[in-house]
Amino acid sequence: MLIGINPIVVTIGPVAVRWFGVLALVGLGLAIWLSLGELDRQHLGRKRALDALAWALPFGVLSARFIHVLGYWDYYLTNSAELWQLNLGGLSLWGGLVGGGLMFAARLGRGAYRRRVLDTIVPFVLLGIAIGRMGEFVDGQGQGLPSSLPWATQYASRLTSSPDFGVPRHPAQLYDALVAVALCVGLWLLPRASPAGARLAIALVAYGCARLALGGVRLDPTFLFVVQLEQLLALGCVVAGGIVAARLVFERRRRSTRERLEPATAAHPPAKNESSLAA
Repeated sequence: MLIGINPIVVTIGPVAVRWFGVLALVGLGLAIWLSLGELDRQHLGRKRALDALAWALPFGVLSARFIHVLGYWDYYLTNSAELWQLNLGGLSLWGGLVGGGLMFAARLGRGAYRRRVLDTIVPFVLLGIAIGRMGEFVDGQGQGLPSSLPWATQYASRLTSSPDFGVPRHPAQLYDALVAVALCVGLWLLPRASPAGARLAIALVAYGCARLALGGVRLDPTFLFVVQLEQLLALGCVVAGGIVAARLVFERRRRSTRERLEPATAAHPPAKNESSLAA
């Protein structure tokens, strides 16, 4: 499949504005806008979320850069001058998600409120990721391993960020976008009565598993044995999602047990002690 789209939207002097940058910003802005609107509709308020976001965005960018550099440490070891060059291609999505997500959650506080806020915004985060991945696809950034499959992509423009020219490769960024869209729709269709934290748990486990599987077609270097650094972060998210899900199941069972015991206690009140009988 030949992609003939020009990856450059417009050139302003020496600056070339690429589709990747435009769609990444659109995805981020749309995710924030939709999340804040839904928080208002759910009567959760936006003040605490905006405060958490003000901390999460810069921390997420720094962690995204750190994880990228750590993953490509051998390259930056011999090209140390590029350490401080901040561009979208030099940021790790999973580094930003994990770092920024942890900071966002920490600033929200603890308890059911945090879980409800995270449940509310997670579908829109996935939508923003999908839009950014589509920008990568148009730009040629994040192409996967060479492939002979019918949907393997190559680019007509030499201005793309593809690792080489004329070699059909797995559209790994498109795979990721499709997973994110499917998860976004699935989570949005979940019943509103779902326990707080259910959407978050599903997103962590499902999207983490998808990243683990997509490691087989991505070009990212291995970090630990045959595992990529982003795969390790994804594995951590799967474990975290499993813990959240297990906690929800435990809380539901405990609440169910308490509800069964309360009618029995009301029907058979405890006997009075001897002192009360004597009185």
